[in-house]
Amino acid sequence: MKQLPPLWGLVLAGGQSSRMGQDKAWLSYHDMPQWQYVQKLLQKVCERVYLSMNPSQPSVSGELVITDQYAEQGPMGGLMSAIGTNSEVAWLVMAVDMPVVTEETLRFLSTHRNPACAATVYRTSDNQIEPLLAIYEPSSFSSIHTLFEKKALSLQKFLGTSDVTFLSPPKPSELISIDTPEAYRYWNKH
Repeated sequence: MKQLPPLWGLVLAGGQSSRMGQDKAWLSYHDMPQWQYVQKLLQKVCERVYLSMNPSQPSVSGELVITDQYAEQGPMGGLMSAIGTNSEVAWLVMAVDMPVVTEETLRFLSTHRNPACAATVYRTSDNQIEPLLAIYEPSSFSSIHTLFEKKALSLQKFLGTSDVTFLSPPKPSELISIDTPEAYRYWNKH
């Protein structure tokens, strides 16, 4: 029986945060910078966890960081940089702007991982695919690379046209992203 590729985590924290107006990685929802909260969650289910950051962000000493090699190419650019670091592992990616995700949701994803497919991903009851909380298997990397070379940078479209295991999230309300100052203020009040 073929050995399961190791599962490494990737905190997607290198975005421009243009709608938020400030770096979402450094916002605090849980008495710590959000990148650190996501990192701690991923460490509970992954062998290693890296931060995907762009070159203009403040450095984070003592942490495993993958600097985005592809400027302004979105989450796919961050994933491509991670694949360039190690293409023999599966990458569990999680966007830094998802403050409601819990360990239970990550464990459900990792325990229901299907390495025979390109990815394991959540799909909500309204049929929305969540590409930024997903496991991408090594078998998907050549297809992702081909799309990236063609400037087709949508992970959602990749997942919609690939052999993927779709899961219903145990708590669908956790799959939200906080992208605007208004949403951040609202979240902090509740």
